[in-house]
Amino acid sequence: MTQSPSPSTPFDTNEELIDALKKVVEGENAAVWGFSYLLSFIPDNNKNYATSIFNLHRNQRDLFRLKLRDLNEIPPRPKEGYSLPFEVSDIVTAYKLAIFIENRLIGIYLKLFSLTSKNERSQILDYALQGSLRMLEFKDSPRALPGSLD
Repeated sequence: MTQSPSPSTPFDTNEELIDALKKVVEGENAAVWGFSYLLSFIPDNNKNYATSIFNLHRNQRDLFRLKLRDLNEIPPRPKEGYSLPFEVSDIVTAYKLAIFIENRLIGIYLKLFSLTSKNERSQILDYALQGSLRMLEFKDSPRALPGSLD
């Protein structure tokens, strides 16, 4: 099972870092929407796991929203409407969407990783690693560079 993030990670404040934190919130907003959509295609025997991933992304989104608020920044709101990158019609395409979401988030977290101080990198790298493991759990093949755009 994946871990929930801890709200205790401090961040330096610079504009590029603030932008990266906002991208994380935007990515997690999209992940929450995407997982809520794909849940209807997941069979009951896998629904608990998929729901836990939905909740994990909601918790991470809320964590990074709080980090931005602590920096006196307004976190981005979810978009009015999202569009799917491809049609989702069954469990196979639902898993494909989950893999797509996780891969995109890994890229966002790795960008944030490159902007954080040495003390903060461990937690950010853990988020990316956990996303890679979830991709494998959703039946993806191992990748040399998770987080790269397909």
